[in-house]
Amino acid sequence: MFNWHAVPEREKKRHKNPAEPVWSPTMAGGLFSIDRVFFERIGTYDSGFDIWGGENLELSFKTWMCGGTLEIVPCSHVGHIFRKRSPYKWRSGVNVLKRNSIRLSEVWLDEYAKYYYQRIGHDKVGTFVSSHA
Repeated sequence: MFNWHAVPEREKKRHKNPAEPVWSPTMAGGLFSIDRVFFERIGTYDSGFDIWGGENLELSFKTWMCGGTLEIVPCSHVGHIFRKRSPYKWRSGVNVLKRNSIRLSEVWLDEYAKYYYQRIGHDKVGTFVSSHA
């Protein structure tokens, strides 16, 4: 789950001007820009994810682990259009966000995945376990 938090004092102290980009560990989904060459180098979106949900965290992890940085640009403007209804066919009985989050844990968190599983009560019902973790 992504939540916005205040910029830590240690990060504020790194800057002379409050309009300078601020490093962030993660980003909100759908509200980012990325260099196309870098996006392709880190493997684009995970083809094993279902529909949408969690790709913001997956891209955040890949960015940091593959030599990039995530920066919030305070003076930028981003538009987001919400549809009245979803254009996707949702399968019944599948928690897509949970499924994608478990895949994210299996692929990127290694021994730290145990902390995510503790948080969800080790409940992987209705999901899968990645074969390449």
